[in-house]
Amino acid sequence: MQPVPGWPTLSWLESANSGSSRRRVVYRGSLPGPQLRLHYGFDGWQEPLRDADFEFIERGVAVAEVSGLAGHVSLECAITGGREWDNNSGLDYRLWVDFDALDSHLHVSGRGSGQLGLRSFLIAADSAGIRGGVVSWPEHRFLDRLSLSEAGLRPLVWVRPGETKRSELRLRLAGGFVGIKLHPTGDDYRADDPALDPYIDIAAEMSVPVACHSAPGDADPDHIRRLAERFPSVPVILYHTYLGPREGRVRAMHHAMEQPNLLLETSWCGWRDVMAFVDHVGADRVLFGSDAVADGHSHYLRDPPNVEGRETYNRGLVSLVRALGPADARKIMSDNTRRVFALDENLAVNGLPETRSRRAG
Repeated sequence: MQPVPGWPTLSWLESANSGSSRRRVVYRGSLPGPQLRLHYGFDGWQEPLRDADFEFIERGVAVAEVSGLAGHVSLECAITGGREWDNNSGLDYRLWVDFDALDSHLHVSGRGSGQLGLRSFLIAADSAGIRGGVVSWPEHRFLDRLSLSEAGLRPLVWVRPGETKRSELRLRLAGGFVGIKLHPTGDDYRADDPALDPYIDIAAEMSVPVACHSAPGDADPDHIRRLAERFPSVPVILYHTYLGPREGRVRAMHHAMEQPNLLLETSWCGWRDVMAFVDHVGADRVLFGSDAVADGHSHYLRDPPNVEGRETYNRGLVSLVRALGPADARKIMSDNTRRVFALDENLAVNGLPETRSRRAG
């Protein structure tokens, strides 16, 4: 799969610097010059809104200087050439001021702009300031045909006990997959099933984490804790930190407080719940994730709101990042995912590395 020529992209020119009130934005896109302008605001398009002129530094690459960054956590923007606009399919662009965000819980299964297409992910990612992350899908063949690295994505091996061959697991982990994905609910086994042990042994041997769907029934946090207790050297991530009634989320949090290799992931959790996770287990053991792109290209901005029916990811994340402060926000939104999954340092540095186009069809 080849990159799509001319697909727009926006990134910071300089590395994140929370002390600077001015930084430059790079636009690599198809809108014609020479009258390109950046139309921008902060923290969810708060007033006042501003404009900055772009200067072309080479064909198809333009730079604009943004002012007024001090005290803000995100830049919201769109690009105009006068009559024409590039507003990322109506969702606009977001850049985080102090970090490049990574999403630890992603799904894609196709190339195009359908609900779970790679192109849908790229639009969604630009709308939320996501620069890559960790992806899984039940059928590896769907991932094998995608140029995941060009979209900043690293895959997990989806394991079904008794069905997945251990030789395949080893081969995929050696070939660039960054961990194991378990889905006890979807694949009909208990999360503490002893049949998982040969696979988790390999995870321990190869120093990779295990991400496990958590929900009522077979994926209950009680079961996941028992698995984590058997393999204390393996990081075990509770995806969703329980997708169900609130009492399960509280139990998941308390299990993580008592079992040091359990980590909490934030998909479908309101920002106040995430703050509770941090308060109880510490910022080093909470990973931002969203389950994108289950809701297609508008995943982070869906109307009606998709996070517990009352907030969008984008709005909630602004509140979360403000409440956390720069150091803890960077951990949860980026550094913990990079550390736990041992991601390449070039995955999300300075927006878009020169070796990666991010745009794939």
